[in-house]
Amino acid sequence: MSKQFLTRSALVVLALAIVIFLSPANAWWVQWYVFLHAELLNLLLDGGRIIGIALVLAGLMAPFEALGWWAGWYGGDRDTLTLPTKSTQFPIIKVASTRIQYVVYLDGIGKSSFKYSFRVKKFLQQLEESLPEENYVLIKNIIPYSVINLPLTIGRPLGSVWQWIERTTTFGVLRVLILLRNMFQVAVSVDSRYGPIYNRGTAQIIIDRLLARGYQPGSGALITLIGYSGGGQISLGAVPYIKKVLAAPIDVISLAGVISGNNEVAQVEHLYHLVGEKDRVARFTSYLFPRRWSIFTWSNWNLAKSRGEISFISLGKVGHDSTKGPLSETAIFADGSNHLAKTLEIILRILTRTDGQEPYPAAVADYKSFASKVVSDYANYVKADFNQPDYYPLKQSYSQEYLPVGEWLGRLILPDVSERSRVGGVYLEVHHAPESDRDLIGKKIYLRWSDRPDIQAYVNQVKIRIGFSEQAYKSINQGIVLPIRLNHWRQVQTLESLAGARPNDDVMVALSSVEVVRDSDISLYVTREPILITGKYYALVTITKLFPNNYAVVRHYNSASKQFDGKEDTVYFPQVVKDRQGVLPATANQITESPLNKTGWYIYGAKNHQGIFTVQAIAPRSLFQLQPAKVISGLHKTTDYIHNQYWQGVKEKKGQIDSILLNPRNLPDTELINSFSEGDRLLVLHTYGGIGGNKREFAPLGIFFGHFAFGLARVIREPLTQELRFKIGYAQVYTQNTTGIIAGSLDWTNFVGDRQFGWLGSRPITDIIVKLDVLEEYNFDGLRRFPLNALAYQLDRMMARYRTGDGTGATFVGPANSCVQDSCQAFYQAINMTLTEIDNNAQIKDWIAANPNHSQTQRLKRLVVLNKAIEAKLVSWQTRADWVDPYQSLIGTRLEDRPVTTVVNALTSWRSLLPRLANDVLAEIFLKHGASLWLLQTYQIGGWDEDIEPIAPTKLWI
Repeated sequence: MSKQFLTRSALVVLALAIVIFLSPANAWWVQWYVFLHAELLNLLLDGGRIIGIALVLAGLMAPFEALGWWAGWYGGDRDTLTLPTKSTQFPIIKVASTRIQYVVYLDGIGKSSFKYSFRVKKFLQQLEESLPEENYVLIKNIIPYSVINLPLTIGRPLGSVWQWIERTTTFGVLRVLILLRNMFQVAVSVDSRYGPIYNRGTAQIIIDRLLARGYQPGSGALITLIGYSGGGQISLGAVPYIKKVLAAPIDVISLAGVISGNNEVAQVEHLYHLVGEKDRVARFTSYLFPRRWSIFTWSNWNLAKSRGEISFISLGKVGHDSTKGPLSETAIFADGSNHLAKTLEIILRILTRTDGQEPYPAAVADYKSFASKVVSDYANYVKADFNQPDYYPLKQSYSQEYLPVGEWLGRLILPDVSERSRVGGVYLEVHHAPESDRDLIGKKIYLRWSDRPDIQAYVNQVKIRIGFSEQAYKSINQGIVLPIRLNHWRQVQTLESLAGARPNDDVMVALSSVEVVRDSDISLYVTREPILITGKYYALVTITKLFPNNYAVVRHYNSASKQFDGKEDTVYFPQVVKDRQGVLPATANQITESPLNKTGWYIYGAKNHQGIFTVQAIAPRSLFQLQPAKVISGLHKTTDYIHNQYWQGVKEKKGQIDSILLNPRNLPDTELINSFSEGDRLLVLHTYGGIGGNKREFAPLGIFFGHFAFGLARVIREPLTQELRFKIGYAQVYTQNTTGIIAGSLDWTNFVGDRQFGWLGSRPITDIIVKLDVLEEYNFDGLRRFPLNALAYQLDRMMARYRTGDGTGATFVGPANSCVQDSCQAFYQAINMTLTEIDNNAQIKDWIAANPNHSQTQRLKRLVVLNKAIEAKLVSWQTRADWVDPYQSLIGTRLEDRPVTTVVNALTSWRSLLPRLANDVLAEIFLKHGASLWLLQTYQIGGWDEDIEPIAPTKLWI
C-alpha cells in the first residue's frame, strides 16, 4: 500500500471524524456510547473526540503566530506602521540595461524545516543550473507557513516532536500532521480578518531576503514568485505588500497552486497557473472558494481573468504531488519525458521568454476573431498626406517671420522589441535643435530618461507589462486606437508608451531640460515628459484672402510698427478630413470675416515639399493677451458668475471668444492685471462642451458630459510682438479614443488648436487660469517645495497609467474612473504630497518654528486650509482608498468588473463625477480662498460651419 494512499486516507478519516463528532449527529453517537459500555469502543470514541477537539483548537490557534508577530512578541524590525509606505525611503541606484531577475521559491504545505524533499531539491537544483547566473538570482529557504520564517523543527516547544515526525519512516503517516498544521496557515492567509497580517509577515520575509541578495527598491527589476501547492496562495497574498515596498513588477508562477481568489490577483504583472489534469487538490479549490466561481464576475480572481492577467497552463496527466506529481522523475509521459522535465520546460520558458512574445497567453479572445471592425477616425485622418510626417521635409529654411515653437523638436520613433535593451528609451528624429547642436537635425538619436535617482524612481514606478484584455481587443474593433505595437511587451516605460500609443510613429514633441551626451552614440537625456505639439514653426498673421483651392494670402505682423503691414505670404489651409459623424474638426470657411482676424492669428505648421507653409494649427492672438474684455469684482459676483453665468448663451457666441477676469478681492483693475508677471506658472482648469446643430453628437438623456483636465499656464514674453501672453499646456488624463488623442502633456496647439485632431473649430472650450499665492513656490532657506510640481508629477503618473490601461492596453470611462475623477485624485494627492514632504522634513519644520509670523508660514497655513476645503467638497463623507493609495486603483476596469467598489467610490467623490461640476466646485473654492481667475473661452472659432453649434457641458447639480 503506497505512502501516498495512506496519507490521503488519513486525511479523509480525520475530516469525517471532525464532521461526525462535532456535529448535531453527535447525540446519536452518545446514545451508542451509553448503550454499548464497551471499554475499547469508549476508548476509540474518546480518542476520536479528543483528536477532533484538538484539530478545532489547532485551527483556532493558527493565527496566533501572525498576531504575535504583529504585536511584536518575536522582536525584530517589524515596523508595521511604515511597511505600506517604505517605497519612498530606499535609495535608488542606476540599473544596467540588462537587469537581473529575482526568482523566489515558496514550497508546499509539506515543509517543516529548511530541508527540501528530494523531489523539490532536484527541481531547484536543475532550475538553478538552467538559469544564467549573471541574469538570475534564485532565492530559497523561505518558510511560507511562518511569518517569522521559523521552521517547525527549530526553536519551538514541540520542535523535537516535529523533528521526529520529519525523520521517522515507520510512522510516516504522521506527516499528515505537518500537512494539517501548514494547511491551517494557508487558511489564515485566506481569512479576511487575519490574512492581511499574515501576508504582511510573509511579504516582509521575502523583502528581507530580496534586499539581502542585492535587490534595489525602485529599480524595476522583475520579481517572480514560484509557489508550489499552498505556496501559490502565500505568494499572491504577499504581492500587494512587496509591490508597495519595493515598487517592483511581480510575476507569480503557481505550480499546482491552491489559490482562493481573495487576494489582489490583479496587482501581479501576470499569473501563470500550472495545474495537472489529475491534480484533484488544485482543481477542487476552484469549487471550494466562491470568489473563483465564474458567477462572481467582480471578484479579484475573475477581474484578473477578464483583464488578461492569468494564463492557465496544463501540465498534462499529472497529479498534485508525490510520484505522480509535477516534480516526479519516475512518472513518464507518452513521449518519454518525465514530469519534472515537463514542469521545468514550462517554467524556464516563462522565466526566459523573449520580450514581445508571450509563450502562454491568457485565455482571452483575440480581436481578429471578431467579424466586423469599425475604422477609427485616426485611420481615416492619416490617409491625408498633410497628416503624415513625410509631408514636411526635415531640413528647411525660414524667414525671420517664422520662429520655432521650441529649442528641441522632433518625432518619437518606437524601437523594435529586439532593440529595447540597447536603446533604453525611444528614438528621436531631430527636427530642430539649438544652435550648438544643429548638426543633429535630420538624425535619429536616442531619447532616454535622466539617471537622476528621483527620475529613475518615477520611471520604474510606472513601468508595466502590457497584455491586452478581451475588452481591449473588442475596443479595437469598435474603432478605438490602442497601443497595439506594445502588446506583450514587458516593463514598458513612459517614453515607450508615448511613442507607441498609436500604430504609426507620428508623435511630434518638444523637449525641455535636455542634456546631450555625445559618446559612440548620441543620446538626449530628459527629466520631464515630452510635450506633444502640432507644427514646428509659427508666425503671427492676418488673413487677407482665401482661395477655393485652400491657399490663402496672409500679411505678417510687423514688430516695428506693431501692425499687420509686414511681408505678404501665401500659406496653405488643407481641407481636413471629416470624422465618422460627418463633422469637420475645423474649416477655413469665412475665416477672413471672423472678428478675430483683425487682431491676428498665430499659425503653426511647416513647409511642405513645394515650400508652402502648411497651417496645421491656429490660435487667436487676442485670446492669450493679458487684456481682459471684462473684469468682474467682488466675491459674491465672481462666485455667482461661476455658478450661473459663464456658460450661458453659448449658441449666440458661436465664432467668438471671451476673456473675463474675476477679481474676488476687489483690487484695482490695473493692479490685478499687472499681478500676472512674466515667468508666472499658474494652474489651469480646462473644460469643453458638446457639438450641437444639424450634426449633433449623441448625448444620452440630453446630457453633454464634456471633458475636464488640469493644465499649466506660463506668462511669457512672446518674441514676435514682445508682449506678455499666456502659454497653455494640458495634462490630459484621456482614455483611448477613435481620434488617436494621447494621454500626456499636450500643448494647447495640439489638443485645441490642431485643425485635424483638435477641438477649436468644433467644441466650446473654457480654460480658467488660477492665480493663487498658496499654490506658488515655497522656499525654506534653499529647500524648495512647489505644489504645481507635485501636481505635474502625480498627473504624469496617472497619464502613463492611462496610456497602458494599467497593463490591459485600454482605459475605460466609468463612474469612479474618468478624466475628471482621476485628475482630481492626482490633485488631491499632490497637495497632500507637498504637505507631507514639508511635515517630514526636520529642517523645514525648524524654519517654520523659527519664523511663525513670516508671510510664507502664513501662506503655508492657508494651503492647509485650502486642502481641507477641497477634501470636504470633493470627498464628501470618506476618503476613497484609491485616492490615498493609487495601487488600489485599476484603470483598465469597467463598472461591470467591480460594480460595488465602483459605485461606492463614485458616490464617495460624487462632486468629481461630472467634468463641469468638478470644475465649478474647484473654481468656487479657489475664489473663496482669494484666487483671481482668468477665463479664456472659445466658441467654435477659426471658420464658420453652419452644420454645428456649441453646447454647454451639463452640470446637473446647481
